Amino acid sequence: MAAFDAQALASLRQGLAHFRAHDYFAAHDAWEEVWQDLSGRRRLFWQAMIQLVVGGYHFTNGNLRGCQGQWHKALAKCDSLLQQCAAPSPEPVVQLWDILHTGLTLVERGESPLPHLERCAADVISDTWFAVDFA
Repeated sequence: MAAFDAQALASLRQGLAHFRAHDYFAAHDAWEEVWQDLSGRRRLFWQAMIQLVVGGYHFTNGNLRGCQGQWHKALAKCDSLLQQCAAPSPEPVVQLWDILHTGLTLVERGESPLPHLERCAADVISDTWFAVDFA
């Protein structure tokens, strides 16, 4: 799989910076720039990442249904990737599945998932996610 070019990497890093700054809509915009040109499993993964931040955006606006809908769609994409990828599964896909599942559980319990998202943006998601091998 070809590596991201410099412009795509810059957009991915910008999206991560926005995510870490709790600007979920801007993270969505930055990642969507890259996602539009992707294909296959890489496209599916980044669509799930975009749905993660869009769900966070919906939650901040009080749209619980929108949040849950985005995260359920993202979980389905992660499930598909986990079935398609060779063992062992790519760690970022497993971690993204965990982030989404925990976020949904918190929302369903009436708790805010935002501290969870903030921890994951700071401590789990990193530049290494930009080089995931989806073989």
